[in-house]
Amino acid sequence: MKDPELDVLIAELESAQDISIAEFDGVSRALAFLLPDVTQPAPERLGTSDNALRIADDAYPNWSVHIRGRANDRDGHWQCTLREDDSRDSDAAIGVGRSPVLGQAILAAVMRLAMAQKS
Repeated sequence: MKDPELDVLIAELESAQDISIAEFDGVSRALAFLLPDVTQPAPERLGTSDNALRIADDAYPNWSVHIRGRANDRDGHWQCTLREDDSRDSDAAIGVGRSPVLGQAILAAVMRLAMAQKS
């Protein structure tokens, strides 16, 4: 997979309220490419907050996960930040994701961080 393909998947995660199983299959393949040692759930369960956090934890154990957001009636406004050490500002890479769906914000942050570390 190339960076433009990954960027399209992240943009979809960050903008879409409802993502199809086929689109989550693409996210699953991207995660397998970026993080080959991380076990993933089936694509239809990939976008849940619990599974997204499990992926973040498996990929980046002992990293800080910051979640901010506001739950609204139809959608939320969530932001997830992954940092190696939240006590200092010297992280080599930080993952940030935003989405109306919390699980998708977490996945976007994981993918951005993995992309930064691969390059």
